[in-house]
Amino acid sequence: MRSKVIGRSEEWQRLEECMQAECAQLIVVCGRRRLGKTFLIEEFFDRRFAFKLTGAFSKPKEFQLRNFAAEYNRRTREKRAAPQDWPEAFELLRSYLSAKMQSGGKAVVFIDEMPWLDTMKSGFTDAFEWFWNDWAGAQDDLVFIVCGSATSWVISNFNQNKGGLFNRQTCQLYLAPLSLSETEMLLERRNIRWSRSEIAQAYMIMGGIPFYLNLLRGALSFSQNIDSLFFKKKRGTA
Repeated sequence: MRSKVIGRSEEWQRLEECMQAECAQLIVVCGRRRLGKTFLIEEFFDRRFAFKLTGAFSKPKEFQLRNFAAEYNRRTREKRAAPQDWPEAFELLRSYLSAKMQSGGKAVVFIDEMPWLDTMKSGFTDAFEWFWNDWAGAQDDLVFIVCGSATSWVISNFNQNKGGLFNRQTCQLYLAPLSLSETEMLLERRNIRWSRSEIAQAYMIMGGIPFYLNLLRGALSFSQNIDSLFFKKKRGTA
């Protein structure tokens, strides 16, 4: 399971510690886009989540709640209509997880791109705060992972929160770009054998961002890759 992840040793260890903890865990994962936040969580947990929901960018509350209902129905095999609001949604989640944890073992919930769920006047943050403080925070077998690229939202709602979510996170992971040595490891994993000078140039151009590094092709030379990605005219462009 670990073999697919390049670097992230400290983050991996912290996740292992969270899984061994004997109390509820609220894990906050943040960092700029394309760093592999979702990939890290999915690889560590082998995509075995009790519940997983991904926020949709610039979509209204009703759209997000329909996605919640779709995931809930897949997990429970029910045919519920979308909740009317987030308090109702979290009450459903509470009932589902209560039954799930009765069978033993950790229940892992992954909410990806949580900032996108917190649309204007949606009441999402208040509902989550109530859910955590009223019930989830007291469940020793619950691991709840919050992930988001909007770092300012994470800081405002967790680190600098003045209300019910103040100091509630048990673990915060801030993903940084890969280092130069980790960039070399990623390229070698993809059978890209370049000189150290070319690897250093690729690192500076791509900024150590895994998504962009994965756009590089082993069938092309370094120069051909850069020409193809940045200078070659794409179809449909002027």
